[in-house]
Amino acid sequence: MKSGSLYYLDLGKGPAVLLIHAFPLNHAMWEPQLSALSAEFRLLVPDIRGFGGSQPPSAWTMEEMADDLDEFLEKAHAPGCALVGVSMGGYIALSFWAKYPRHVRKLVLANTRARADNEIEKAARNEMIAALEQSGARILPDRMLPRLLKPNSPPGVVRKVRGMIEETSAPAAIYTVMALRDRPDSSTSLHRVSCPTLVLCGEDDLIVRDEESRAMADAIRGSQFARVPGSGHLSNLENPDEFNRVVLDFLR
Repeated sequence: MKSGSLYYLDLGKGPAVLLIHAFPLNHAMWEPQLSALSAEFRLLVPDIRGFGGSQPPSAWTMEEMADDLDEFLEKAHAPGCALVGVSMGGYIALSFWAKYPRHVRKLVLANTRARADNEIEKAARNEMIAALEQSGARILPDRMLPRLLKPNSPPGVVRKVRGMIEETSAPAAIYTVMALRDRPDSSTSLHRVSCPTLVLCGEDDLIVRDEESRAMADAIRGSQFARVPGSGHLSNLENPDEFNRVVLDFLR
């Protein structure tokens, strides 16, 4: 890869499906999906730049991450891929579609939004960058967990998410928060999305509310919308059975 090494899993056979993880996690967040989805599809599950086994961390934009993944898919001989993104993964998936629409077979946009950060959200990103620069990545678990997971999330899920967050380095987190802060507004181009699209929201998501997910689905012609009950911002982890059922029905 031009940007460095890219760690990934390549599982199963069939039409290719690219799973794009959330911030500040890594490919391991998709473990509850691997068995169910790889029974019918070829799963490509990378760590994005600077996370997990993909090194080194470096500055990036959403467009550059789309370039990374297009290069990766070309090397993996996976044209016409379905993209499944949760949270930040959804931002990246939308950027990928905007630049490489002919390379996208289907889109699953879960717990994500199309609009750019507003000024209040950008200020919060800047505050997090300053805190990371001053105190390092140790601040991340306590800041992120209450927003990512519902209050009564199963202890095993909390431990798993905390473990992934604790693996994230301060440089990777800083570069990514910058990319999230500076991402472009995709909401005005949603009407141009021409591939089959599924929009998912978590019933108890504190970051992307139900009405915002519904509005995004309404803006994409012919899209499907589903709510994952009993889940917060990481619907694939908090209710994997329902997430897998809905996603499999859509991908088939």
